Amino acid sequence: MSKTKTKCVKDFPCERCGKKSMLQILSPNSMRCRHYIGVDPNTKKPRFEYHRQTSEYVNRILESKSRNPDLKNDQTKTDQLFNNGSISENTSGRSLAWLGHQPPTLTTRVQIPATAP
Repeated sequence: MSKTKTKCVKDFPCERCGKKSMLQILSPNSMRCRHYIGVDPNTKKPRFEYHRQTSEYVNRILESKSRNPDLKNDQTKTDQLFNNGSISENTSGRSLAWLGHQPPTLTTRVQIPATAP
């Protein structure tokens, strides 16, 4: 089973309701906006509502963002998104927290020899 990557675009205007939300591109024909609607009182987990988006609308909005110089920073992130599969460069699927500072070991310390008088 191959793992598919979901591409996301932040602050995307929803076609159905007009609110800015997270666009999720699941495949070339399956796109949706994710809206936060609150916390479930029983499970205390966040709840989301999804609105399906047409590919024509998504392409038109992304193209208009690329032509607008005021959105240059957003477009740079969008370019990275489509070129790399995600904005994050971590493609291993693991957390990078374990790469923290490691103290040197005794075997890596250099002993300076004493000079002769």
